[in-house]
Amino acid sequence: MNQTAITPWYRQFWPWLVFSPMLFVVPAGIWMIYISVVTSDGSVIDDVYKDGRSYIVSTEADDLAIELQLQAQMQMIGDRISLRLDGNLESWPETLVLLFVFDAHAQRDVEITLNRTPGGRYTGLLTESIEGQRSLLLQPSDSKANWRLHGNVTLPSSTIQTLQPRVR
Repeated sequence: MNQTAITPWYRQFWPWLVFSPMLFVVPAGIWMIYISVVTSDGSVIDDVYKDGRSYIVSTEADDLAIELQLQAQMQMIGDRISLRLDGNLESWPETLVLLFVFDAHAQRDVEITLNRTPGGRYTGLLTESIEGQRSLLLQPSDSKANWRLHGNVTLPSSTIQTLQPRVR
């Protein structure tokens, strides 16, 4: 008479094999929900607005920059930014706004005001250390002129970066 001892379910192999993935997946899912609720993706830096059910990208600033044949060359040496603006402007703005855009988090964007020097160049100081890939937006600080130039840079870099209107 062979009698086999019946062991409780928690001492058998098969239930643990079936339920063990849930021991990992459920806490991981709760953690991902927490991260998605607490963190923000940031805002999109562009002229995008909602019209009814569609999103429309306003290209007026880029079109004006193309019409004025604007282009800029920017160089960073340490925390100093030097920029030369070329184009067919009637009057040159006294200040420009240069925005270093971090595409994923708006709170990591850095805005620099560039002042015009007597030589016609624009200079400014970087207020904080920036590293990694950034998008660049250059526009005048006054609201009368509505043009915009774009560029990309990987920081730190001392090479000359060209900023141009975005062609769609």
